[in-house]
Amino acid sequence: MGSIFRQVFSFLRRIYLFLRPRYCLSALLILIVSLGAATIWALFFAPDKIRQLTLKIEKGANFVAKILPATLPPATRIDAAYWLEQNWSERDRYWFHHTPQGTATFPIPFVWFLALERAEISLFRHPGYIRDEAFLRRLGFIPSPDINTLKRGASTYGYRTREAINLPETPERDRDTGYPENTFGLPVGFAKAKAGIDPATGDPYPELLGFTCAACHTGHIEYKNVSVRFDGGPAMVNLGELERAIGLSIAYTLKIWTRFDRFASEIERISNRSVDKAELKERLEYALEQIRTKKDIEDEILDRQSVRHVDEGFGRLDALNRIGNQVFFANLLPSKDTKKDSTKKDIKKVMSDSRLAENFARHDAPVSFPPIWSTPWFSWAQYDASVQNELVRNAGEALGVNAKVNLREYANAQLPTFKSSVEMLNIYWFERMLAGSHPLDGEKGFKGLQAPRWAGAAGLFPSDPAWKIDENLVTVGRDLYRKHCVECHRRPVSDPQDRSFWDDDKDWVTMGGKRYFNVVHTSVDAIGTDRQQSRVLTERRINLPAALGLRPIAHLNSQGSCDMPGEEPLTTSDEALSAPFVLALMAVVDRTIARWFEDYPEQRHLEKDMRGPRPNCQNRRVFRTVRRIDSEAAKPETSAVAHYRARPLNGVWATAPYLHNGSVPTLQDVLTPQHMRPKTFCVGSRQFDPINGGLAQPQGGACGAYTSFDTSKTGNSNLGHSFEGTETDPRKLPNGVIGPELTKQERNALVEYLKTL
Repeated sequence: MGSIFRQVFSFLRRIYLFLRPRYCLSALLILIVSLGAATIWALFFAPDKIRQLTLKIEKGANFVAKILPATLPPATRIDAAYWLEQNWSERDRYWFHHTPQGTATFPIPFVWFLALERAEISLFRHPGYIRDEAFLRRLGFIPSPDINTLKRGASTYGYRTREAINLPETPERDRDTGYPENTFGLPVGFAKAKAGIDPATGDPYPELLGFTCAACHTGHIEYKNVSVRFDGGPAMVNLGELERAIGLSIAYTLKIWTRFDRFASEIERISNRSVDKAELKERLEYALEQIRTKKDIEDEILDRQSVRHVDEGFGRLDALNRIGNQVFFANLLPSKDTKKDSTKKDIKKVMSDSRLAENFARHDAPVSFPPIWSTPWFSWAQYDASVQNELVRNAGEALGVNAKVNLREYANAQLPTFKSSVEMLNIYWFERMLAGSHPLDGEKGFKGLQAPRWAGAAGLFPSDPAWKIDENLVTVGRDLYRKHCVECHRRPVSDPQDRSFWDDDKDWVTMGGKRYFNVVHTSVDAIGTDRQQSRVLTERRINLPAALGLRPIAHLNSQGSCDMPGEEPLTTSDEALSAPFVLALMAVVDRTIARWFEDYPEQRHLEKDMRGPRPNCQNRRVFRTVRRIDSEAAKPETSAVAHYRARPLNGVWATAPYLHNGSVPTLQDVLTPQHMRPKTFCVGSRQFDPINGGLAQPQGGACGAYTSFDTSKTGNSNLGHSFEGTETDPRKLPNGVIGPELTKQERNALVEYLKTL
């Protein structure tokens, strides 16, 4: 495309040079008109190419790139879709996909999202809506039917039966939570959050657009135009581009002729009532002002820190830092007014409070969305083994994706602190569905959401040799697994020839009278993989306003008997209390949960079951007590040692790309020495490589509109967890190495075995 632009401008330059001596003014006018025509042509017919070119301009000068839509990959051709059997009914699956958790992921009313046109420039056709299935597929989202289509039969969406949807009796879950309709056929993970009262302002708000757990934890692969879908797997969505698309769409609606009138008319059609256009336009302008204010504040902070966000791209998110920014920065920002000069006032006010600005962290630790099957029965969740209690884990995620919560009004009895919009009862049912009954009761095995099985996917391609399992290789791979993988990932979960996972008592730990699988977590130094995500847990600190009245260590010790040393002193000053991020988050979420039970006393009988038996305490392997010296306590009294958690490898074949930060495209690459792994590869396409187990790469290596993953960039290292050298004694292996180099045949055998788990 660059060569086309060069040819056009070269041609225009020759015209100008020819005409200049004869008709100087005319030549100048012709050149200006020609340049304008060329620009208009490019804006209408190649805006993605212009944006790609201007993105190369440094230091914020790429204004054109900021106002043009992003280049997105085309929607792939899908001839058939299938959901794999994972021990959920189709009724369960649909409920999980669309039941709200009380989040307002995007700061606009639900009906606005439905009415917003895409931020595309078009002369002779309607640009289409953001909500369009084909457009959202290009961002990685999985199409889902509306409830009426589902009842009639929705095989094109992967559903095979109707009986599970049309049950004559309503399950207990649906009586508690209701059943979603997804009236407008939005993708998996989209939900309509009900209207309510903002707990931080007391103002009413309309129905909003929110995400469910399924938005990030539902996977799919594509092979020969067939979409194979499975619940609980890592998504391949680009949330950052969806955020940007919505902001641009609002701007285009306000700035491009005729768009606002079409927007208002579409809202009237959808809501079946007339709207006050003047009021609607004012609200839309205010929404855009809020988005700009937030962006300007964040850019100012990053400029002061001399840093920029790391590109997350398809399939990854810096979830922990984003949660921290939402809870401890966005939720503490001063309330905005609707005056036109509010942006500059807000920025000046925030920037004058360095303690609040310090709470904002750049996105520098993106990770792949982790699979969540079996997770409810693990002793620790998250890659960094930072969360133990299930309700805290899930409610914290809801707060992080913009559930409304009051953390800034401290003295207004009408606005109780820690009151939120989180749908705790829905979250409780999410966890119950994932967990199922206890895995050690009756026939041993995970009884909730089960990992997808290779055999289920292979059955869709019965004549394709790439999906055939070589049993001879499996036998060899089983021995290699026992030799090299058991120490961290423990025995296989679902190998019919090896049931020791369920019988080895030392791998299970009792908490609150229940047994949980005691997942292994290893120091980051020893495993050698990218350490950026672990630094969020061990290094990030938060300034808590004294008026909030929250001392995290004291709170966790009193509520969970956590025995954490170094309790914060009481203070009557207005100085902020500095606290480790993870401890502050645990305490805030716990107070939010407690507030919910105060607001809904009729649910008190469920509190013990909803909270679960695991305490809301720090990981003692990470936060280690520093021994006293000469009877004096050390300052500080704990040191933080970063760890990553290993999980059993059931369903691992369906979780590419690999390592926690998604830096290795296939299982075959994981088993190669670290220096031989791909340095760059493409992420975003769901085309599957059944031979090597992972992401198929495009011929020629060009990623096009997909994310080009560069392992040399911050947070993207593909080192560690390496098989290399000749040393066989695990005690003598250097950091980052977990076993000797495997031969090609051994790698093939181990990959073949991993497919069967």
